Amino acid sequence: MAKRNFALLMLASIGALALTNSVRAQEAFTGVDGCAVLAQLVYAEVTAAAWRSPSGIRPLIDLPGETKVTICNRTTRTVSKAFASAMTSVGAEVRWGYPSDDRGDYCLSGFLDQCYPDRNRLGLSVNAWSAVSKTVQRAMPQGVASDQSLFGEDVMRLALRSALGRRYSEY
Repeated sequence: MAKRNFALLMLASIGALALTNSVRAQEAFTGVDGCAVLAQLVYAEVTAAAWRSPSGIRPLIDLPGETKVTICNRTTRTVSKAFASAMTSVGAEVRWGYPSDDRGDYCLSGFLDQCYPDRNRLGLSVNAWSAVSKTVQRAMPQGVASDQSLFGEDVMRLALRSALGRRYSEY
């Protein structure tokens, strides 16, 4: 019994140590802050999609670069904040939470699939958010509860571009 308790205690302490060092570990693995990369991708693709026509000015296929796995351990906050910033830059304010008077820079839910822009502001931002959210959720192999996404930068860029192109053309 004592050996089993000791083993469980060791596993728990290793897990706690891994969680506290997750950002440093992700930077050591990829050489970059994965959440900063994800934020930049979401911002760039949402902004570009909002300014181009539904037929698209930018090519859907780019030459692939070096493929590295990038990890973001704060996916919900990162994606919702980058999305809101992108929409604000094109003149469409996004509010998170209910009621709409409770403004926030990012979605306060820890689950990406439970984040929605203010439902009273229907239109372009709701379609774009759906495209972004569903695309990023596909890069969360442990599910949305983990709040962790793993992706290749070029793959995520093309996936977002494709999804946003379809959503904007449906609007």
